[in-house]
Amino acid sequence: MPLDSTRALVLGSFALNEHDKITQLLTDNRGILKAVAPGALKSSNRFGSLLEIFTEGHFIYYWNEEKEMVTISKGEILTSFFTLISRPENIFHFYLMAEMILKIIPANQKDKRVYRLMRSVLDARENQTDINWLLLYFQIWMLRIEGMMFNPTICYSCFSKDLKEAWLKSDFRGILCGRCRRDEKNHISESELQVIKWTQTYPPQKKFSEIKSESIGNLNRIFLKKLEYHAECSFNSKQYLSEFS
Repeated sequence: MPLDSTRALVLGSFALNEHDKITQLLTDNRGILKAVAPGALKSSNRFGSLLEIFTEGHFIYYWNEEKEMVTISKGEILTSFFTLISRPENIFHFYLMAEMILKIIPANQKDKRVYRLMRSVLDARENQTDINWLLLYFQIWMLRIEGMMFNPTICYSCFSKDLKEAWLKSDFRGILCGRCRRDEKNHISESELQVIKWTQTYPPQKKFSEIKSESIGNLNRIFLKKLEYHAECSFNSKQYLSEFS
C-alpha cells in the first residue's frame, strides 16, 4: 500500500472497536480524510493526544484505492488547540464548525481554502476575537467556498444594485429588494449586507468595526438556516448554543 503524509486538523474521533479509533481529518491538501488509528484505544495508546479535536498534526498514513479509509501509521503534534477549544464559551461554537465541515465538504475535495479558513479562525480566537463574530465569518466563507453565497449587492429578481436593505428568498438562493419582496421574513440591513461584502477582503481577526451583536446574531441564524437548506441536513451542535434555540 502506498505511503503518504499530510498536515491536518482533527475534526472528530470515535471508536471503531475496542482497540481502534476512526478519526476524521481536515487536511491541507486532500480535503476530508477518514482514517483508522490502530491501537488508539489501548492503554498504551501510541498516538497520545494527537487525536484530540482540533489538534493540528503531521500525519503519515497508508492508503488503498479500494478502501474508503486510510490507516494512520504515525504522526506528531504541530499545534494543540485543546485548551482553547475546552473553554465553555468556545466549545460548542467549534463543535458546530467541525460538524458543518464534515456534513458539507465532500471527502477528498482538494480545496485548501477550508483548511486555511479553519486555521485562521482558531488563530483569531486565540487572539481574543469575538467567538460569535468568528462563527459568522466561518459560515459566510463556507457558503462562499461551496458556491452557495448570494451577491449581497444585487436583487435576485429585478437586479437592482446597492441595496439599502434586503430580504432573503424563501429558497435561500438570493436576496430581494423592498419592491420585489412578498412574504419573505429574513431581513438583512444595509450594514449587514456590507459585512458580507467586507469578508471577501479581510481576515477574521479584523472584525467589521460597525457591526453590532444583534446583527451578528441575526446573520448567524440566517446563514445556519441557509447551510442546512442547501446541505439538506440539520446541525446537531446548534442545540447547545442559545442563539439557535
